[in-house]
Amino acid sequence: MLYAKSKPEETIKEHTNELLERLKILKENYGEEILNNKNIEKEKFWKMLELECTYHDIGKAYTPFQNIILEKLGKTTIKTNFNNEIKHEQLSPLFIPLEELTKLSEKEEKILTQVILFHHERGYVSLSKDLIEKIIEEDIKPRINEIEEELQIPLNKNPDSYYIGYLEGRERITHKDADYIEYCIQKGILHRLDHSASAHVSIEDITNEKVNENVEKIMEEKGFKENELQKYCKENQSENLIIIGSTGMGKTEGGLLWSSGNKTFFTLPICISINAIYDRIVEEYKYKNTGLLHSSALDYLESKETESYESNYFQNEEAKNLSKKITTCTIDQIFPFVFKYKGYEKVYATLAYSKVIIDEIQAYSPEIVAVILKGLEMINKIGGKFLVMTATLPRIYKEKLIEMGVPFKSEEFLSETKRHKIKLEKKEITEDIENIIQKSKNSKVLIIVNTVDKAIELYNKIKEQIDNVYTLHSRFIAIDREAKERNIKEFAKGSDNGIWITTQIVEASIDIDFDYLYTEMSTLDSLFQRLGRCYRKREWKKEECNVYVYTKEVTGVGYIYDKEIYEKSIELLENYNEQILSEEDKVKMVDILYSKENLEGTKFIEAFKEGIEILNNIVDYETSKKDAQKILRNIENIKVIPKSIYDDNKELFDEYSLAQTYQEKRKLRKKIEKLSTSITSNQARLLQGRMFNIGLEDIKGIDTKYSNEVGLVLKQSLEDDVESRSL
Repeated sequence: MLYAKSKPEETIKEHTNELLERLKILKENYGEEILNNKNIEKEKFWKMLELECTYHDIGKAYTPFQNIILEKLGKTTIKTNFNNEIKHEQLSPLFIPLEELTKLSEKEEKILTQVILFHHERGYVSLSKDLIEKIIEEDIKPRINEIEEELQIPLNKNPDSYYIGYLEGRERITHKDADYIEYCIQKGILHRLDHSASAHVSIEDITNEKVNENVEKIMEEKGFKENELQKYCKENQSENLIIIGSTGMGKTEGGLLWSSGNKTFFTLPICISINAIYDRIVEEYKYKNTGLLHSSALDYLESKETESYESNYFQNEEAKNLSKKITTCTIDQIFPFVFKYKGYEKVYATLAYSKVIIDEIQAYSPEIVAVILKGLEMINKIGGKFLVMTATLPRIYKEKLIEMGVPFKSEEFLSETKRHKIKLEKKEITEDIENIIQKSKNSKVLIIVNTVDKAIELYNKIKEQIDNVYTLHSRFIAIDREAKERNIKEFAKGSDNGIWITTQIVEASIDIDFDYLYTEMSTLDSLFQRLGRCYRKREWKKEECNVYVYTKEVTGVGYIYDKEIYEKSIELLENYNEQILSEEDKVKMVDILYSKENLEGTKFIEAFKEGIEILNNIVDYETSKKDAQKILRNIENIKVIPKSIYDDNKELFDEYSLAQTYQEKRKLRKKIEKLSTSITSNQARLLQGRMFNIGLEDIKGIDTKYSNEVGLVLKQSLEDDVESRSL
């Protein structure tokens, strides 16, 4: 018996059959979309994949590999003179009977061999031709008939080391080769087939149910008619689209109508936003064939307590294997493919027959947008489709896509509802506390500032005078932050008046609607997101202003917001002081702000250009997936637990240190993570003297003041106190 795995026990033949079954499912459900790609050889495409599945793991017949499995299974090992000095995939190509496959061209033989050879991407070193030939003569040839009989497939009876040159990397297929797209699709599909078979999950969700039909049905039941934006998305399902739409225009529904019945990835900047979209698709639109994919997705699924751990774990595995019809995710889960890390083809090949929705693109830094645009260029080349949805869009992003040769249709759908009348205040926001408090007696007031320290300062000053004031920012421990996010939503919908003080975490993550907004100035794109949290869908008819923007001693300028862009934003906004600001005005101002003329010489444009330049010169397979994801998270955070919280829960940490099983430790770790918050790596360095070990490598204790009213207080005023936008 030739084994492929020990846990669960599985033979090479059984594992291979699992791949072939999944290949059949993929072909039946997405075969037409995949074959539409002009870069692949349609006649032999599926035959090539069948061969790759059939021969990818035959190198596991190598006796030292079998001995490893036999030992794990408690079975008698086989006597051999070899150690496990070579990987199984490095031997698999020698079993392929290429001479019998006479209809394969030299190009196809090269693709076939390399897809199998590199299907694990473990980092190859030069191998001795003498060693390969010795293994062939002493271990493979004497058993070749026995191996063929068990696996019941034709094998190369006279294997040789012809393929060894591919191991050196000199002949690897890269983006410079004419065969690149076909190679990527075949290699990526083999990765997915192999991974899904090993995880025992389906390669694809085979439902015939279409999310757009569910959306249409629910909208009809609620008496909603499709607006112009939604109709446009529905009518252009086969096009790449860039949609600029006002807040409240139903962009989410438009995206789902555009996705139709296709495999779709729906992306947003942060986890809380994605969780909300996931819930909305599953619960409001009753579309169960939806996956959730981000760094803490399993924890979120478990927090809902609607399914068993086993069911949530299985759902999470399906999402990680890209099996769902719709996957809601953060961009760091799919867009690292632009860095061409080892194994990136798994995602890239899937995008060849998928649609990708990028929501809230204006929320990303210029470096991250460079990654997204490069990704859209690559998605277009491999045959996928994209939809960019945003309230405002810097002109340079569209111009860059045009320069890249990426085709798309673009349209604006702007509400005529007059929602905001703004007033520029040339003073510091704390100077207006009395007016803010007075306004809060009969209204719901939202204050947004640029840093956590400023939010804490304001909260403390206002709390001295009134009780109905609350704050939300990123420096609350997870359990408190979750409660506050629920509370601010309930407050916005309820009848009570008062004040909430927040940072920019509410810009694109929390659906709230307040009566008045008092905010520190930021760049226009960020500012207009903030305006979307005030009079979200209502029309402002009063003479007074409902948005007050403070421009003196503003925090965060120069390290959260580009100083030059910030100053140009004020210049543009001054033209609308004490006037109604229409949706058209907002789009126009952002367009002007981010024009090439305005950006010339700014750090913003330099960062964007540098990002594009780096991506255009990526060397294939040199970046790890982990490093690529770190780049896309934009800021490296350190998890910390305040000392007071640690002391109050000391028994939990003791229990964790004594836990014996993985299941016990994981259950306890989830409880521990609920007690943590994040600070930046720079903050951690400055506060190193106050950090202490708590028994977990990636979470530290921190000896600073904490309360569930104000959060974690960093006693020093830190230059880099950046509001986290971690994914």
